[in-house]
Amino acid sequence: MAIQQDTSVRKWLVLVASFFNMFFCAGFPFNMSVLNTEFLRVFERSKAETALVQSVISGTLLIAGYPCGQSVNRFGVRKMGILSGLLASVGLSVSFFATSIPYLVITVGIITGLGLSLAYVASTTAIGEYFTGNARHLAMSFVACGSGCGSMVFPYLLDRLISVFGWRGCLLIVGGLMANMICLSAICKPLTVGLAQSKYVQSNKTNLKPHQINDTGLNISNGHTHCFMKLVLLSKNYAFIIFILGIACTIPVFNCILIYIIDFLKTKSFDSEEALLLYLFMSVANTLGRMIPGLCKYIPHVSSLVIPALTTIISCISTVGLLFANTYKQHLLLMCGFGLAMGSIVTVMSMTTITLVGLANFSVGVGILMTVTGVSSVCAGTISGWLLDLTGTYTVAYYSAAASHGVAVCLFCLAALIRKHNRLTSDTYHLGDSVDGP
Repeated sequence: MAIQQDTSVRKWLVLVASFFNMFFCAGFPFNMSVLNTEFLRVFERSKAETALVQSVISGTLLIAGYPCGQSVNRFGVRKMGILSGLLASVGLSVSFFATSIPYLVITVGIITGLGLSLAYVASTTAIGEYFTGNARHLAMSFVACGSGCGSMVFPYLLDRLISVFGWRGCLLIVGGLMANMICLSAICKPLTVGLAQSKYVQSNKTNLKPHQINDTGLNISNGHTHCFMKLVLLSKNYAFIIFILGIACTIPVFNCILIYIIDFLKTKSFDSEEALLLYLFMSVANTLGRMIPGLCKYIPHVSSLVIPALTTIISCISTVGLLFANTYKQHLLLMCGFGLAMGSIVTVMSMTTITLVGLANFSVGVGILMTVTGVSSVCAGTISGWLLDLTGTYTVAYYSAAASHGVAVCLFCLAALIRKHNRLTSDTYHLGDSVDGP
């Protein structure tokens, strides 16, 4: 009884801690446009080279997902969460001494990015452990709002810190703020992930059905699934594989647009204050968009794969529309649409993954998803910078972004059809089928 009461109270503390962890680990790396502008001015390098700082940190956050997922799966959310705060803080703090773009790529891009990747996996896994059913989807949506709030706060915070302390002082102070993730992660006591699986299953075997032990519906001896076995299981989940490809066509595009969004708005005759205000409205919409997938799950028979398809269509329209918008109101409407779509996709990454693969495979599944998306992000960031340097305009880059999102819509629809077909033709549970609609 005492253990149940402790878990009941702790899950709300974990929810709040995970919210603020996401505020830092996803709010900062995707909203460095102000710093990118400053790096362009100070180091006087090409846009393609300067963009490496943000593209590498966002790419590392995602690419490191698989090894970070394995680490969380083995050592638990608390230990890896504490390590994540230490890495992120050290990486930004030593950036105070940066003398070149390559230096920042290593400290901000790789070291800090690795720490933020650990924080992302640990936070989402902790929510998966402490919440179940539709409450889990809503909790993940709420935690994803943390990164949306970070999107609203960080552009203004960075701009203010740069104006008062310079970009070096800005990175040093943000590094100090990142250290708070050490304390926040200490709250997240592991329940199952990172503990001896055989002991956990043995102690709960009388209360759990076979498919609830590993969330896959497959009977694995002794309740223990090795890494290789998990990879084999996930490789047979074709809906999940196609979903990964769809996400790889969306998240990198959002990241590329965010890198240059402030500079793009300035080319449309907006001054810095107007551009930041439009960015703020986009961030507000981004935060609200984080709640859409979780709320949609309360609608009967709504598939987690249909939600990203619908929101990606909105992003296609918004991306192309920004090229032709003339008035402030038009830009405001399109930026809000873009923000809603982006926020929804970020939530879908974790929510749909845990639906498709189950809790037992979540840290590995989301790690694979992040790694594939991260590779795409690094490539997309470099390509977008190259296109801008080559053409001197945002037209080609934005059309390419819209085309990539169009491909993603087709992939999400295909994944939904495959999953529905599997449910209709199979007499046994597939990965995650017991927790989602058609």
